[in-house]
Amino acid sequence: MALKDEKGLNVIDVFWDGWFNSFKTFTSLQNGAEQKSLQAFETQKEWIQATREQLSKLEEESKKLTSEWKENIQEVLNKTQVDFGAQNLTEWTDKFEEIGQKAEAAVFNPSKVTIDLLSKSQAQLETALKTAIDQQQKNRAEVLNAIGGYVNQLKQTQSGVLKTFELYNPLIAK
Repeated sequence: MALKDEKGLNVIDVFWDGWFNSFKTFTSLQNGAEQKSLQAFETQKEWIQATREQLSKLEEESKKLTSEWKENIQEVLNKTQVDFGAQNLTEWTDKFEEIGQKAEAAVFNPSKVTIDLLSKSQAQLETALKTAIDQQQKNRAEVLNAIGGYVNQLKQTQSGVLKTFELYNPLIAK
């Protein structure tokens, strides 16, 4: 076996370069998986934000309806001029407003708390993932450098061994 083929390529270099390029391809696949994970977190963040915005819109609409409801009740009570007296009329509308506010609080507060918890836990998980990815990338870079040095040593060592065989065995040189 000759150290170089007909085209002058070093067979050992070709073999080890091919192996090392395959290893690099594997590490780039890991980078792709990490990017997909980060994209999933971005999608979750967008979903949580959209849900928060929808909840705020619903709450605003509910407050608007409660306000309209109070105004309509006030108007009806004014038109009917029921003998409740001015004090009672104000008490009635205040009670209706209080009921509306309590209903809003009962509906929207748990949802807000849930969205806030989701947002905070998602942010913590994203931070943890980014930290882990950064550490993995540093570790992969170190391993890649170490393996690159090891591959270069292997190529030099094998080339030296084959050169020695070529010098002492003319059949290998052909």
